[in-house]
Amino acid sequence: MNENDKRIELLWGENDYLKKEYLNSLINKYSSPNQESFSEVSHCNGKSVSIEELQNTLMTIPFFAEFHLVIIYNLFERFKNLANNTRKQGKNANRNDWDQIVALFTNIPNQKTIVLVEDLYPENKIIVKDILQLIDSKEFKTIAYLELENWISKRLLDNGKKISNRNARLIADYVGNDMWTLSNEIEKIINFCQNEVVEEEHLEILINNPKEMKIFKLVDLLLDQNIAVSFKNIPSIFESGYSTQYLLSMLSRQMRLLIIAKQLSHFSSPKKIYKEKLGIYSDYVIDNIISQVGNRDMDVLMQLYEKI
Repeated sequence: MNENDKRIELLWGENDYLKKEYLNSLINKYSSPNQESFSEVSHCNGKSVSIEELQNTLMTIPFFAEFHLVIIYNLFERFKNLANNTRKQGKNANRNDWDQIVALFTNIPNQKTIVLVEDLYPENKIIVKDILQLIDSKEFKTIAYLELENWISKRLLDNGKKISNRNARLIADYVGNDMWTLSNEIEKIINFCQNEVVEEEHLEILINNPKEMKIFKLVDLLLDQNIAVSFKNIPSIFESGYSTQYLLSMLSRQMRLLIIAKQLSHFSSPKKIYKEKLGIYSDYVIDNIISQVGNRDMDVLMQLYEKI
C-alpha cells in the first residue's frame, strides 16, 4: 500500500466534540441517500472484538454496498502493553493478535475504509512502528482561548450570522471551551436571532449565564463611573435572584483585581504575568482590566475598594 492509497484514518485527541463532529461527517457521507451507489457503515469495540469478528468485518466484501466504512473504537488501548516477548503480554494483548491485525490493515479490500477512534496517540513503540506507514493521523486538540473567538465567529458565519469580536469574546468568556455546551448555545442563538447580526441583547436572553452577564455589565458601568446607567441595571439583577451581599462581593472582587493590576502596570508586566497573578486566563477580561486601571490612580482605586 503506497502513501496515496491510505484508507485508514486515526482520530485522536482530547477534544471529543470536534472528533465526534468529524466522525459524523464521515458517517453522513457514507450513509447519505444522495449517493450514486449504496454504502454501509459498521461500528465495533476494538477492546472486546475477537480477531475472527474483526477479520470478517474487514475482509468480507459487502454484497450490496459498493463502499464500506468501518469505525473501530479504542483498539490501541487493548494493545497498550504490547511487547516483543510473548511472556510479557497482558491479558488483553498478545503479539499474535496484533500481528494478525497489522496483516488485516495491510491488505484491506479497496471497498473498505477504516477509521480508528482513540483518546490518545499510541505510545507503544511497536504499534507506532507497525502502523505509521498505513494510517493518516488527525489530532483534535482543545481549542485555545484565542482560537475560540474565531471558531465562534466562523460557526455563526457558516449559518448566515455575523457577530462582532467583542460579542464573540463574551460568549467565550461566559461559556468557556466546553465545546458541547458552546455548540448548544450557538445553536440557540442561530435559531432565536432572526437578524443577520447577533447583538448583545440576543446573548443576554439565550446564554446559560444571563445573571452573570448582568453582573459583568454592571461592574463595567460602575468602573466607567456611569452611575446613572448602572443604577438602572440593579433592579433586574435583584429580580434574577442575586442578593445585595452577592452584588457587593462581586464588586469587591473586581476592585481587588484592579488594584493588583495597577501594581503590575507599574512594572510594565506582560499579559502572561497578569493572568498568573489574577488567576484569570481570558484575554478579553484581562484586556478590560488593564484598560480600566490605565485611567485611574491607585488612591482612587483604594478609596472605592474601602467604600465597597
